[in-house]
Amino acid sequence: MSPPPVPLVVLTGFLGSGKTTLLNRWLGQRGDLAVVINELGDIGIDQDLARRVGAPISLLAGGCVCCAVQGTLRTTLRNLYMARAGGDLPPFSLVLLETTGAADPFGVTAVLEQDAWLRKRFRLRSVLTTVDRVAGQAALARHPEALEQVTAADVLLLTKTDRAGGDQSALIEQLRRLNPRAEVGEAASADAGLLDRDFPRRCRITGALAPTGPLAPGAALTPAAPLSGPGHRLHPAGLRWRGRIPYDRLQEALAALRDSAGDELVRLKGLVAIEKLDGPLLIQAVTGQPVEMAPLPAWPDGDDDSRLVVIAAGDDPDRPARWLADWRRRLALKEAPTCDSSDSHGSHE
Repeated sequence: MSPPPVPLVVLTGFLGSGKTTLLNRWLGQRGDLAVVINELGDIGIDQDLARRVGAPISLLAGGCVCCAVQGTLRTTLRNLYMARAGGDLPPFSLVLLETTGAADPFGVTAVLEQDAWLRKRFRLRSVLTTVDRVAGQAALARHPEALEQVTAADVLLLTKTDRAGGDQSALIEQLRRLNPRAEVGEAASADAGLLDRDFPRRCRITGALAPTGPLAPGAALTPAAPLSGPGHRLHPAGLRWRGRIPYDRLQEALAALRDSAGDELVRLKGLVAIEKLDGPLLIQAVTGQPVEMAPLPAWPDGDDDSRLVVIAAGDDPDRPARWLADWRRRLALKEAPTCDSSDSHGSHE
């Protein structure tokens, strides 16, 4: 008799909404997970930030799951399954896929439904979407990717609740209108047991297909609203360099970058070598919020290259690369970095 298919949980959410923080908490709570991390662009940082607790971690770089990476996702899942069957990996009981913040979660559904080999060996258990309580409404108003992630969710997990001031009922009401079938909860109270829950699956256009597990009493299958609109307008660029820089010069470069980019800078994340620090300085920012900085005790995997990823919104895919060219000049980086301006735009259909 063939073994039962391995459950797969998709963790999605817009750029900077706190997916990796949640992933790390769950990795600390259970040791039976295999993790696939999807990054926008060719320089991965989330993979470096994921906790190393014995879980096999695979990186899908170069685009969003719904576009160019689908073939790589097929290969990654096949390799994970065969390595598990051959005893080359710990006997994980669940795959957790963290998508890039630009991904359409239905792209994962399509991979599992359209590939007969994968369909026999994996089954989609749930789609969990993080929503930033501070920036969530602005993201929903501006980015179709955020709408897709909300409408695809089985559970909507609100993040950064400690920073959100004022009445947040408007955001919750908006989420319930966009996806009335999804549960809404706080990410801070969502433990790893959530990964064991089964939810009904549904088609993007026609609505629900069939439940993957028993429905709760009185539960109804609500048709999914079809999505329309333009393709991605999110464009990444990445930079690597060697050598430490003074902290005050980093601050000046960050201020210049944010002034130049304005609201087109959707996401910034980096690991930077700073003078007098043994480990890297983690820097992060999303549109309209202050830059967050935190020193890390050590470089991940001993790779002490500084790296920075920026993601721009707009019609000019080359703009983020120009920001990084200016960054390089301002910091007088001596070694030629690797610069990536991979364009993420393409059809969602």
